[in-house]
Amino acid sequence: MSRRTPPAVDVVTLVLLSALLGACAVTSPPSPQTDEAWQRHQQSLARLAGWSLVARVVLSADDDAWSGRLWWQQRADGYRIRFSAPTGQGGMELDGSSHGVEMRLADGQVLRAADAEALMREQLGWYLPLGGLRYWVTGMPEPGPEFDMYLDASGRLARLDQSQWEVRYPAYRRVGDLQLPRKVFMESDELSLRLVVDRWEPLLQYRSGDGA
Repeated sequence: MSRRTPPAVDVVTLVLLSALLGACAVTSPPSPQTDEAWQRHQQSLARLAGWSLVARVVLSADDDAWSGRLWWQQRADGYRIRFSAPTGQGGMELDGSSHGVEMRLADGQVLRAADAEALMREQLGWYLPLGGLRYWVTGMPEPGPEFDMYLDASGRLARLDQSQWEVRYPAYRRVGDLQLPRKVFMESDELSLRLVVDRWEPLLQYRSGDGA
């Protein structure tokens, strides 16, 4: 089966996108205050029952790089992800659940597999760890795998090392009473992802005593 790759962008575009995405944040030394703030931050994010985001994204793998727009809707029972490249250069959509994943390509082809990572690897030659990314993009470690983390002065993740990925958080934004990442920079040995979130739409669950 032939390998499909997203459209390449030229060097000038990459330079402009790099300037847009900006520099990485500085990690503050840990302290009892930041540890306490981290606990409060985790508790606030535990209310997330799901979310949607719209973002600009730049992917780099080997000598290739691609840019586009990302729309991601995440729920407990599944997700829908749409990547759109510049006009005329294609895109991709993923629908996933516990029953498997379906990939729709710009040419109308529909592909199915048991998991998204295997399907992306087969079709694109690389993959994003969606199981972890669904947590990382909200500023939280994935439950289960071991990790190292570094907090900023406000008790939020500044850097996370997990599952052979380094994830950095140069900027956050307030969405209601939540602090959610504005920028997420990820790197592995074979892939780099830079994501700038333009819009968050959190879906919150309320427990008794929350006042809702």
